[in-house]
Amino acid sequence: MTYTPSQPHDKPALLQAVIELPADDAVYLSLRVRKAFLRYQEHRPDAQRGWDLPPAVFVPVDRPHDRIYTSALLVDLATPDFSMPYNVIIMSSTLIALIFGSLFNSLIRRFVLVKVGDEVEVST
Repeated sequence: MTYTPSQPHDKPALLQAVIELPADDAVYLSLRVRKAFLRYQEHRPDAQRGWDLPPAVFVPVDRPHDRIYTSALLVDLATPDFSMPYNVIIMSSTLIALIFGSLFNSLIRRFVLVKVGDEVEVST
């Protein structure tokens, strides 16, 4: 039996075993896994879908050209919340627009005196 541990964010783990299995028997394999977080670049565009876990491959020793594949799995992951960067971008853009608009308005606007009858009014 050989086991190659995974390298986070690079390679998956690899388990190879030579097992003699009589006919009509079943094998159950369970592994302990440590949860790891994905980087935000590693999430797929549809974060609700989950992660595809490829099938296992069984190769009989006496017939190396025959392969038996298990079914692929869809692993549910915690759905990332990408709304925080969106909120930061919107807030920053709003603040920049308000500051620029106020500064631009005060630099461009001219203040003049207008006489209306006997009263003096300041208009903008």
